[in-house]
Amino acid sequence: MFGLGTIIELVKTAMGYFTKKQESKDELVAKNSEQQNEITLEETRKGFTWRQALGYVLTFIVAWNYIVIPILGVCFGVVLPPIPLADIWKVLIILIGGN
Repeated sequence: MFGLGTIIELVKTAMGYFTKKQESKDELVAKNSEQQNEITLEETRKGFTWRQALGYVLTFIVAWNYIVIPILGVCFGVVLPPIPLADIWKVLIILIGGN
């Protein structure tokens, strides 16, 4: 039905397709990284940006949980509930540049 040559050609064609697809994916990642770097440079030139504001707000929330709430509790006896930090950490790490 199918000869050995036909099966070999089919495997070669499939491997070529997947190899090209992987290369194009790597090129796309590199291109996106370059574009993101350009955006970051433009925002840095503008001065205070929304990213910086978000960074300050998230940092304040973390400091509130780990510094302000314990100090209020120990020094003044005021017990405040902490803010859940799971999503805050995720956004802060992404904002810093992690994945």
